[in-house]
Order: sequence, then C-alpha cells, then structure tokens
Amino acid sequence: MNIWGITGGRRGNDVLVEGVAQALGGTYRSVHTQLRAPWKWLAPYRLAEIAAKGDATIAPPFPDMVIASARQAVPHTRYIKRASGGRVFTAFLQNPSIHPAHFDFVWAPAHDRLRGENVLQSLLSPHAMSLPELAKQAKASRARLVPKPVNGKLISVLIGGPNAVYPFGADEMAALATGLAGLAEQGHYLLISLSRRSPDSYADLLRQKLPEGSYFLWDNQGANPYRAMLGLAEQIIVTADSVNMVGEACLPGVPVQVFGLKGGSDKFRRFHAAIQAADLVRPFTHGLEAWAVQSQNATPEIAAAIAEAYARHRVQLSQETSE
Repeated sequence: MNIWGITGGRRGNDVLVEGVAQALGGTYRSVHTQLRAPWKWLAPYRLAEIAAKGDATIAPPFPDMVIASARQAVPHTRYIKRASGGRVFTAFLQNPSIHPAHFDFVWAPAHDRLRGENVLQSLLSPHAMSLPELAKQAKASRARLVPKPVNGKLISVLIGGPNAVYPFGADEMAALATGLAGLAEQGHYLLISLSRRSPDSYADLLRQKLPEGSYFLWDNQGANPYRAMLGLAEQIIVTADSVNMVGEACLPGVPVQVFGLKGGSDKFRRFHAAIQAADLVRPFTHGLEAWAVQSQNATPEIAAAIAEAYARHRVQLSQETSE
C-alpha cells in the first residue's frame, strides 16, 4: 500500500499521521502543504482546492491512501479524492472543521465531540512509538542520561511551552521548577525534556533551582533523548499544554502526573477531565503519587479501524469496476 501523509507542516500533526501510517505498513511519503493567502484563509473549504490543484507535489500518480491532519491539509486531500475519481482512500486525523462525510474515515479525539458514521473517537491520540522501541532507546542511552547510581526514582519530566490557549508564563515555570527541586532533594533523579515551544528562560530557571548532579536536561541541543527518557521513567510529570505529549506519557505504563496551567480551552478542559476520570493521570502538586497503571496506546486500534474501512473501500471499487 502506498500512503501519502499530508499536513500543514506542524510537528504535532506529523506525529499523528506518521504513527498511523507506520502501524498500517507499506510505503510512505510526507507532504507539507504550502498554502498562501488567500487560500490558507479559505481552508478547509472547497474554494481552496484551486490552490491544491496547482501544487506540483501532489501530481499523479496518486497513492492508494491519503492520511491527513490539520485544516491546511483539507483542500489537498479533497482535491486528490476528486481528481482520482474517488479511488484514493482518504483518512483524516483530528476534527477537519467540515463534515466528516467528505472523507472515507475520520479519527477525532473524544474531547472534540465529533460525530458521524465514519468517525472513530478515542481519549488519547495516535503516535509512532512502541514499548519495545522505548526499551531499546532506554538501554542505549542510560549511561548518558543517568551517569551515577540513583537512590530515589527516575522521574521523566516533559515540559512544553506557551501556545494559543496556555500562556505558560515564567511564574508557572518557576513554580514547576520549585516542585522539581523538592523531588531532587528527596533523592529522585530528573530526566527533563524541553520542547520546541519552550523559551530559553525555562532552561535557565531549571539550572538555577535544581541541585547540581540531580538531573539531566535536554534543551533542544544535540540528539533528542525523548524516547529514552520515556523508556527509563519510573514516574512521569508532564505539563498540561499538549494533548499529544500527555498521551505519549501514558505509553510506558508508569504513573503520570500533569502539571496544571492557567488558561486552556473547553476542549483542553474536557480532555484533562476525561483522562483524570479514567485514572490515567493525576495532578502534580509538588508530590509524587503511585497507583496501578497500564500502558495506553490508541494507535493500533485506530490503524485497525482504518485498515478495515480501506478493505471495504477496495471491495466497493472492485464491484464498481466489474459492473
């Protein structure tokens, strides 16, 4: 199976598409749309397909399947569907901001409250990680990340940054750093990962507050040890600003605590309320909590549902050809 993954270029959308495509197998090609004004303002509506039609990166021959994510990917996906005479199977991940019937399959997070006959929902988002891979990365990187014996627990800390709904200011980062310093003083060792959205001041605050030798800090320099950190973690603390990051933290099967932030949106509040109600995570208020948890991974379920829908699509095409 030949798959094109189409997004607007944001890493959060790429992660969703790449994870599902990897689970499905076959060949994969990534396409980032380059919509300019006024077309980027008109997406996801049909008029923006004019720009998609002139994009040489999506010229025939078309793939068997398109997996798309982000509003900016909708015009390209709809154009390919029409230009192929309906032969290309189109799957959209997240809410496409138009009726889901425009696609063959739609996955949306439960907090989006999207409904439709072809819509699958789940609490957590798909990704491209697996437990065996985390274990492999942890083994390969342990000496680099944990250079000395640890008396307490290995705690991985996943820190995001400001976005459209979470200001995540210096005061909140200082409060988080203070809480982490308290854990370090108890003998725990911190494996801290900053994100692309993290301001440089976050790293400065952590270095100021944390005891020397009590942590490893990845500040977007050098090889990213994110997966190794997840594999090594005995507990995880993650900031509330990223649905993807919180979901990924639930993969290792260790207790996950979420550091709450000011701001948010109705969607984020529904997401955090749902995963706390399911006891997948608990709040981080400067103390560790331990409870029985299991590894959570929505990717296999989503990929299986797409594969089933794709098989029905192929049968229907075969029947139409034979008539």
